[in-house]
Amino acid sequence: MSKNLCFNNFFIHKLANKNLLINDLGRWVVLSKKELEAVQKNSVGSALLKKLESGGMALSKKGQSQLVKDYRVRYGHLFHPVSLHIVNPTNRCSQSCLYCYSNSQGISSKKKGLDMSPETARKTIDFIWQTPSNGFVVEFQGGEPLANFPAIQEMVGYAKSKRPKKKVHWRLVSNLTLMDNDIASFLKKNNITDVCTSLDGPKELHDANRPMHGSSYEKAVYWINALRSDFGFKQIGALCTVTRKSLPFAKQIVDEYLKLGLPDVTAVSLRKIGRAKPNWQKIGYSPAQFFGFWREMVDYCIALNRKGIPVSEQTCSILLRKILSPERISHTCYSKPCGAALMQCSFQPDGSIYSCDEGKAESLFKIGSIAQSYKSVFASPAALNLVSLSSGLGLYCNNCKWTGFCRLCPVTTYAEQHSLIPVLPELFECRLKMLQFPYLFEKLFSNDAKILEKWSKKAAVA
Repeated sequence: MSKNLCFNNFFIHKLANKNLLINDLGRWVVLSKKELEAVQKNSVGSALLKKLESGGMALSKKGQSQLVKDYRVRYGHLFHPVSLHIVNPTNRCSQSCLYCYSNSQGISSKKKGLDMSPETARKTIDFIWQTPSNGFVVEFQGGEPLANFPAIQEMVGYAKSKRPKKKVHWRLVSNLTLMDNDIASFLKKNNITDVCTSLDGPKELHDANRPMHGSSYEKAVYWINALRSDFGFKQIGALCTVTRKSLPFAKQIVDEYLKLGLPDVTAVSLRKIGRAKPNWQKIGYSPAQFFGFWREMVDYCIALNRKGIPVSEQTCSILLRKILSPERISHTCYSKPCGAALMQCSFQPDGSIYSCDEGKAESLFKIGSIAQSYKSVFASPAALNLVSLSSGLGLYCNNCKWTGFCRLCPVTTYAEQHSLIPVLPELFECRLKMLQFPYLFEKLFSNDAKILEKWSKKAAVA
């Protein structure tokens, strides 16, 4: 072996009769026992060298060039402006979910400051228009955003008059309980047809998780169907928030999604944020319990695929994309550093700006307001410190074999441990990923590999 060759930092993961070398960018190669021994003895022949170079494990001239390319791709989100602007027109909601991280108030609440005013709605659009990007997403959330539908109308109408013209992709996240024909017609007319709702499973489970006067399940199901059939909406998705009550129903939840023509299930684990924190003893679970539920759901989806029924679990798809592709993921919670204040931000009804959607639950994650300039908000110490914290640099993350696929969330870290510097072995997300990644690698070297490769291609890529 050349004296000019040295090895990149890598970790070893043993899998049956295979040895995986994984570097801290998430690139990996499979070595036989003999090849691993050659690496450990620093006795690498030309064929093995080629394999190590292509996988970013060997720092020869060719290997260094590949590594530079890998870094540019994986960390590309550091060099682009915020692409997802989440606007909360109201902090009122028609439901009273025990896991609500927004701490939303009741739909009839008269508390001051819950609704965004027309003036703040226009100023929010003015602020967003300062972005150097010509195209971005504006996503309406809440509370329940339709509880203050006039603010949405104000922003959409005002944006049409803005100069220069920019390409806005409008998106609505709604529980659909306040939807009606007039709102649906407005959304269709203004090309707000990318809609995401919540579907926690069959009727009894959904209504238990998302209580309101009447059945929240019936409202959601009616409008999922009506928006597609009567109004021609093409992009309707749903998220399933998993509570302790959900754990026995992994297969039934998948069946419910298929019954409604939803081929992608996303199982979202609870976070100890907002209303979920005081209710944790009632609705929470351990990382191992959630993993058991998630694994059962993924296994069931795979079994259905074998029967020719296309359905996937989207968290699995995104993690697979991280494992199988060097391309960056256009998802805030799966980027490193995470996309808080980098890829997304959240606007509150009073015009304050938070690092991300979950960040609005804690005042610590406020990074500015619409009264400031775009640059002063996203170049502020508050924003840059969050970017630094979520990089994982200086933490035990750097010594973990899964560091190239994982990320640290400052919001959930603070919510769980009352500190921005985590005790990682006790962190829910860390313990969960320690179970998920070995499982996924086992699946990738099984007869299910082709199915999982198809899933990974469905994950969004910037």
